[in-house]
Amino acid sequence: MCQSATAQSLTVEAASAADIPFIMSIERSPGYQALVGSYDAIEHRRRMEAQTCTYLLCRNAGELVGFAVIRRDDDGMGTAQLHRIAVSPPGNGYGSAFLRKICRWVFSEHGLDRLWLDVLPSNVHATRLYEKLGFVREGVMRASLRVPGGRQDLVLMSLLREDWERH
Repeated sequence: MCQSATAQSLTVEAASAADIPFIMSIERSPGYQALVGSYDAIEHRRRMEAQTCTYLLCRNAGELVGFAVIRRDDDGMGTAQLHRIAVSPPGNGYGSAFLRKICRWVFSEHGLDRLWLDVLPSNVHATRLYEKLGFVREGVMRASLRVPGGRQDLVLMSLLREDWERH
């Protein structure tokens, strides 16, 4: 049985190509495809090799429970995108604790000033979590996500280093 997580009980480490099967297994969990999306192994490997992309793994008591993809903008402006975050199983506090660790990684360890993300308007649970941690809704990117049969809007949110430090 999984126990509830706190930021102190989780560890975060860099992922490698050997972790792609775990990452893909979370992406293919029931319900995740509609909220997180998925890539094939070749695309994950390509992204892992990119200089501006970092894959992070989350462990609870040594057991892999999640992953995130951070993409640093290469424009010299000190920003990064939380491109993807997913944990399994949901409902144990892993997501919240992992996101706190990611924010610390971005702002404290890498000296970036802005972390941004986009989220589907229908993903109310994630939006509430982001807001709880200080992310601010900046607007809607209309029809910016291509999905089978059409396009969907995405909500743009961000967290500034100064807001994180005050939070």
